[in-house]
Amino acid sequence: MKPIPLVRKAALAPAVSYLAGEGVSVSRYLRQAGLSAPSRDSLETLMPLHQLCGFLSSVARAEGIKDLGFRIGGHMGTESLGTYGRLIAQSLTIHESILLSRKFIASYNSGLQIWLERHGDQVRYCQKYVEDLPRDQITEVVHLGLVNAMANSGYGGEAVWQLNRIELASDPIDLSAYFPALADVPISFRQPFTSLWVDMSVMSAPIRRPDITNCSPADAPALDSFLETGPASDLIGQLNQAIESVLNQSGLTLQQTAAAIGMSARTLQRRLAEHDTSFSHLLQAVRFRNAQRLLADPEMPLKEIAKRLGYTDLANCMRAFKRWTGVGPSEFRRLHYEPEHQ
Repeated sequence: MKPIPLVRKAALAPAVSYLAGEGVSVSRYLRQAGLSAPSRDSLETLMPLHQLCGFLSSVARAEGIKDLGFRIGGHMGTESLGTYGRLIAQSLTIHESILLSRKFIASYNSGLQIWLERHGDQVRYCQKYVEDLPRDQITEVVHLGLVNAMANSGYGGEAVWQLNRIELASDPIDLSAYFPALADVPISFRQPFTSLWVDMSVMSAPIRRPDITNCSPADAPALDSFLETGPASDLIGQLNQAIESVLNQSGLTLQQTAAAIGMSARTLQRRLAEHDTSFSHLLQAVRFRNAQRLLADPEMPLKEIAKRLGYTDLANCMRAFKRWTGVGPSEFRRLHYEPEHQ
């Protein structure tokens, strides 16, 4: 069975930042997509990749910005990749940065494949999305972001390192409008996947530090968490992570969840039945886990907790919690999280 591709919410941040800077009402499109704006505390949480694709595509259509993906990608750098970017930033050479990006990509974006090919005295760096993914805007974002990072972020000393050829999976566009330095580089479009061709000698070129510092020992807990909280390898784990990412939608339904992960409601029901479970069972389990985590914060009001769990009102949340534990959320918080009861 095909996995459910998931991506860190850090991938949403460059789009939100760019659109807000252009005066676009981002919050409206986020609500329509069932998303919330990324915050500093949510950058490493997971979201369905299909949901990100749908958000970008709907904004591009509604605002009439055909090259939205390229515009966003042109503003991306390693700082846009959260912990994944900090991991890559440890590299001393271009070859090492590529090896690190391959090693950790599954923890950042399980829908993207990265590999390296050698052709004589040239190296081909390749990226490809999983099948059945809307590829218009997301392809442009990630692949132009790749060109930006590789060709314009200070790799290879003080000068932009030379690209021999660029192959893009997206439709034709004048890349020199985004990167004048690429005006003389041969570019092919509508390719099976995106790739950059460089001389083998470039692989050992030192990296001039970009606008993000190396990981320090203080980052170790964050890096451990990044690796431990990546996309699950099994269907139920992936569905739990997907449900958690859209949990704040009021009255979350199977249909909404299926749309977020790019699957029909009937297919989702069938796959759940094959694992002897149901959407309702998974939703309640995710809500209970999150309720326990949120109740541990003594400053968070119960009304806010109910909202984050996707309940339309506090009374419904309190009834559900009592079914789970036998006591209401206030009593549960008092028994488990207040100091005199621990």
